[in-house]
Amino acid sequence: MLMKHCNWGGCNKVVPKGQSFCDKHEAMNEQRKVDYKASLNHRDQTDTGKQVRKDHQAYYNHVRRDPEANTFYHTKQWQNVRDYVYSRDMATCQVCGNAVTDRKIVDHIHPLKVSNEERLSQYNLWALCYRCHTIKTKLEMKIATKDNGNAILKHAKREWWQKIISERLK
Repeated sequence: MLMKHCNWGGCNKVVPKGQSFCDKHEAMNEQRKVDYKASLNHRDQTDTGKQVRKDHQAYYNHVRRDPEANTFYHTKQWQNVRDYVYSRDMATCQVCGNAVTDRKIVDHIHPLKVSNEERLSQYNLWALCYRCHTIKTKLEMKIATKDNGNAILKHAKREWWQKIISERLK
């Protein structure tokens, strides 16, 4: 069996290759995750936390997002359609049913990059929670790398996405 060192800084215990931490540090890592999630919730409630999030979004728009998409997402047309779809879906994730409260995430069912002509179509848009949106985005990136990935993404139906994302939530 292949072995490696525990990922906890300074720990020299050896664990099986598929395991990240030794028994001692596994529980500590789980507690660290819980504490981190709690700090995120607290951070979102403070003025400083809101500013950090705003700064991160500005960085993402400026450095990481495709400039053409960034321009589109700042148009009044997009903001109006986004607000309409968000209201139509009653601020509820169309996959898991959770309330979408942290920000207005309105997603293109057929991604903007492969179906630009549907970019403002209300039938190509739905509200998603942050978690479902992250899962869908990662799946889109994975599918896009396949030989016929863009064709798959362009023709994927809402029901298919709901099924695939719901499976990942379990």
